[in-house]
Amino acid sequence: MTSGILIGELANQFGISTQAIRYYERLGLLEPPRRNETGYRLYSGDAITRLSFIRTAQSFGLTLQEIKQLLEVGFAPSNSYQLFREMLQKHLNELEDKINKLTNDYQSLNRKFEQLNNLVPEPAQGSATDAYGGSLLQLMQQIESLCASDEDANSITINQGNQLLQMYSNGERNFQGVELIGAKLNGAILNNADLSQAELMLASLNEACLERTKLQGAYLSGADMIGAYLHAAELVGANLIGVDLTEADLTEANLISCNLGGACLRNANLRGANLSEAVFIGADLRGADLTDAIILGTNFYEANLEGAIINQKLL
Repeated sequence: MTSGILIGELANQFGISTQAIRYYERLGLLEPPRRNETGYRLYSGDAITRLSFIRTAQSFGLTLQEIKQLLEVGFAPSNSYQLFREMLQKHLNELEDKINKLTNDYQSLNRKFEQLNNLVPEPAQGSATDAYGGSLLQLMQQIESLCASDEDANSITINQGNQLLQMYSNGERNFQGVELIGAKLNGAILNNADLSQAELMLASLNEACLERTKLQGAYLSGADMIGAYLHAAELVGANLIGVDLTEADLTEANLISCNLGGACLRNANLRGANLSEAVFIGADLRGADLTDAIILGTNFYEANLEGAIINQKLL
């Protein structure tokens, strides 16, 4: 009697339907089974191995056509590893494109929703409806126009930021007075650059490397600089109102006469920094390390210094 496993048993073993097994056969993923004396289809151990391969490969996002290619190449590592790698890389690239498109679509729609709320604020419960005055078509067209203007301005800022980074990579270090309001420079490396008097309001400089960078008199109000590395940076007279410097490294930085009103410096490292005449009114310095920092004439009015360390003393 011919040995093997019946199609129903095979389907149950892998949690699929018998129709799926027959479909795999039609595609050439499984060899046609033999039949026993009574005419029942019997699948061999090779079918079990192939089905295990198919189901596992599907968990990597591979299509049945791609799985067929791998089966045709064979299970030998020298023949299949590189093809498998190329397939996964292709799928990763496709997913990245989809994610980027979804992100862009979300940001675009979110900007339009914000413009809608600006033009037609949502009425309070029980109050009269809005008084925009124009038709819905006019409202949509105005929103489109406003968003287009915002995108043009943002595109200019991005291009300027990219241009600055390109110039830096080519050896340029003098960027005094550069205008990069709202620039996206997260993770940028600008060590030893001169950004004195630069306009970087609302810029994103999270985890940027600015070691020994000159930012004298720079305008950085509202900027995000979480985790930025500013060791020995020169920030004399800089405007840092409302800046987020959470966990930033400002060791030995020169912050004389800086305005850090309302800034967030939670768990920031300010060891050995010169904070003379600096203003920290209402700043959040919880957990900050100010060991050996110079604080002559520094204004900490209404600043939160809970858990901060000043000259080895925990506040």
